[in-house]
Amino acid sequence: MKKILLLLGIFLTSIMLMSCSGSKYYTYEKGLYELYFMSGNFSSSSFEYFTIELFENGKIIIKIKGKYTMYADEFKAVGKFSIEDEKITVNINIDGEEFTEVYDYKNGEIHMWNVKDPENNISFSAKFRRYPLSS
Repeated sequence: MKKILLLLGIFLTSIMLMSCSGSKYYTYEKGLYELYFMSGNFSSSSFEYFTIELFENGKIIIKIKGKYTMYADEFKAVGKFSIEDEKITVNINIDGEEFTEVYDYKNGEIHMWNVKDPENNISFSAKFRRYPLSS
């Protein structure tokens, strides 16, 4: 009887631990991604930097700093991301407003296609590559 109770206890404990660790970890995907291609209203040379940093726990930090006076202030957004079926879903909060965007995630790169901001008359496509390049 003690063995049955012990086995039952181990079984229930392992089920509980598995349910608590339900969040996905992004060990392979984590890292700093830098802009290497952009088309549309901007080009990659328009920026001092434009980076996306992915963390293993699903946190994302986007940092942008333009080279020109109009866009010279640094923009920084923090949020969460998830990756599934070669798509990265990004959830960020900017000035109290929630934004959700879905981009392509293929071969260790993030591709933003036809991003539009009609309020500011901006549209662009961009590609980001992880640095340092890992094998």
